[in-house]
Amino acid sequence: MKYPSGAVWYLMLFVAFVAPGCSSHAVYPGDWASLSPGAADGCPSLAGVYRNAGERAVPEGGSPQYSPPYLSSHFFADTAAAARADRVRISDDGNAEITIALLGDDALPVPRVLQRQTHYRCEDGWLLLESSRWLAENVSGFESMTYRLRKADDGALVVQVDASAVGVVFLVPVAGRSTEWNRFLPAE
Repeated sequence: MKYPSGAVWYLMLFVAFVAPGCSSHAVYPGDWASLSPGAADGCPSLAGVYRNAGERAVPEGGSPQYSPPYLSSHFFADTAAAARADRVRISDDGNAEITIALLGDDALPVPRVLQRQTHYRCEDGWLLLESSRWLAENVSGFESMTYRLRKADDGALVVQVDASAVGVVFLVPVAGRSTEWNRFLPAE
């Protein structure tokens, strides 16, 4: 059966614009401590001092990431400066306000105060932070991130990172979604 050349061309264009994309959704690592139960209607207490450099769960068959996730990068816009801190102190007053302070010789001196409903919200026992930004680096597009924070039974702070992005690379549209897990141990 012979197809008209125009039909093949349109099919190739359709595949080129619809097919590019990827999806990666990691599950909570079984070798990490269980998540502490959280109140469905309230915010979990995240109070504590944590190591700034954490670890990223690597799914079976996945390749390890060479740079660690930094807890401070979820709270401060200047991620390079925030990454220089050794530890992160999180203080909360129960449900309305959270204070994030960076600790260490090269830490930013001014803490950040987050207000509930303005900067974060709580849902199903998780504290949720959301951010979005336009990209103009290797890809031109839009990225949206949701960070779900909760303590584990061993005192570590666990962050589920849900990311989605759409953009254009060399005039080809791309889209992707991912879920990853980060863990930040208590500082000693």
